[in-house]
Amino acid sequence: MASPRNPLTRSLNLRLLLFAGAMVAMALILAWTVLGLLFERHAERQLQAELERHGIALIAALTLDANQRPLLARQPPDPRFQRPASGLYWRLAAPGGELRSRSLWDGTLPTPAAVAPDGWTAYAAQGAFEDRVLAVIRPVRPGGRGPQVLVEVAADRAPVTQARAAFGRETAIFLAALWLALALAAWVQVRMGLRPLDRVRKELDAMSRAVDARLEVERHPVEIRPLTTAINSVAERRAQDIVRARQRARDLAHALKTPITALRLQIETLPPDKAGEMMHGLSLISATVESELARTGASSEGASVDACAIVERLFAVIARTPDGMRIALRNHVPPGFDVPMGTEAALEALGAIVENAARHAAGMVEVRGGSAPECRWIAISDDGPGIPEALHAAALERGVRLDESGASHGLGLSIAREIVVASGGDLRLEAGRQGGLSVHLEWPLA
Repeated sequence: MASPRNPLTRSLNLRLLLFAGAMVAMALILAWTVLGLLFERHAERQLQAELERHGIALIAALTLDANQRPLLARQPPDPRFQRPASGLYWRLAAPGGELRSRSLWDGTLPTPAAVAPDGWTAYAAQGAFEDRVLAVIRPVRPGGRGPQVLVEVAADRAPVTQARAAFGRETAIFLAALWLALALAAWVQVRMGLRPLDRVRKELDAMSRAVDARLEVERHPVEIRPLTTAINSVAERRAQDIVRARQRARDLAHALKTPITALRLQIETLPPDKAGEMMHGLSLISATVESELARTGASSEGASVDACAIVERLFAVIARTPDGMRIALRNHVPPGFDVPMGTEAALEALGAIVENAARHAAGMVEVRGGSAPECRWIAISDDGPGIPEALHAAALERGVRLDESGASHGLGLSIAREIVVASGGDLRLEAGRQGGLSVHLEWPLA
C-alpha cells in the first residue's frame, strides 16, 4: 500500500511524467539493442560478400597439375594474404593435396560438416589465430570436369565486433539526447493535457464565492465532462441541503420564541430573589435564538454590499439610543466601498460591533474602510476603556462577558466574527488609535 506521503500518490503531473519517461526509455533501449543487431548483421553480410569476391578470384586462377594438386596462376592482390596471422586467409583442398595462403602459416581452418553442392556456404568458427572467424566455402571443379576442389576463405570477425561496439556507443549518445527531447515533449503534453483541470479549479473557486455558480460543462473536453457534471450535481445537492438546514434552524428558532416569552412572563411573577438568576439564564437562551434567526437569514454567498451605506443606516438608528446621543458617530468609509456580504449579514455583523463600541465609547465611534495590496478592510474604533490585549481572544468567544455590569449576553462579537468568517473574511481585535478598542474586519481581494 502506497504511503500517503509518497509524491507519486499526490501528483498526477509527476506520475504521468515518470510513466512517460520510463516507457520512452524502455522503447529507446529496445531500439538500441535492435539497431546494434541489425548493424552487426549488415556488417557480417558485407564481410561475407568480400570473402566471396576473394573466393571468386581464387577460382578464376585455379588449376590442377598432373597429380591433382591445386595451383594458382596468380596470387590474390590483397597484401594481407601474404602476412602471417593477418586475419585474412584462404585454402584450396584437392584430392592430390592442398594450397594455402602465407597468412595461414601453420594454422588450420575448420571445415563444416555439411557443404552446399553449389554456391557458397557461410559459417562461423574458431580461427587459427583468432577467437572467431567468418568463413565461406564452396566446392568447384576446375574446367567443369575432374576432381572436386574446396575453396575456403576466412576472415577475423573482431572488426565486426569492434564496429558494433563503436556503433552502439554513438547510438547510445544519440538516443540519450533523443530521450531528453521526448521527455520534454512529454512534459509539454502532460501540461497541456492537464490544463482543463486548472480551468475546473478556477471555476470551483468561483463556486465557493457564489452559491448559484456552476461549472460550464460544454466548455470542457469530453473526457472532463463527467467530472464537471458530477461536481455540479454535488454542488446542487449541497445548496439544497444548506437551504433546508437554514429553514429548519429558522423554524426551530421561531418555535422556541413563544415558549421563551411564556417563561419570561411566568418568571416575572416570581419574587425578585428567585427570578434574577432564572431571568439571566432565560435571557441567554433568548439571545441565542435571536442570533440564530439573524444568521439563518444572513446568507452572503456571492453577494456584496456598500459598506458606507450600511454604516449610515446603523448610525441613523444608534443616534436615537441613549448611548448614541452622548457620542459622536463618524463614518469615514468611502462611498461605494463594497464588501463581500449580504445586506442582512452586514447589518447583523456591523450592527453588533457598532452597538458594542457605542456602549463603551467615551465620546466617539469611528468607522474607517480601505484597500490594501491583498485585502480590503473596515475598522470600527472607539475611545472607551478598551480591552487588554491578553483578553482579546476571550472577548471573541461565545457567551463571554468582560463587562458584567451591562445587560448584554456576550454574543455580539462572536456572532459578528462567525458572519464575517462565513463571508470569507476575518475579524480581530486591536488597540484603537484613541486608546479604546478597534475591531478590524478584512477580506482578501481574491
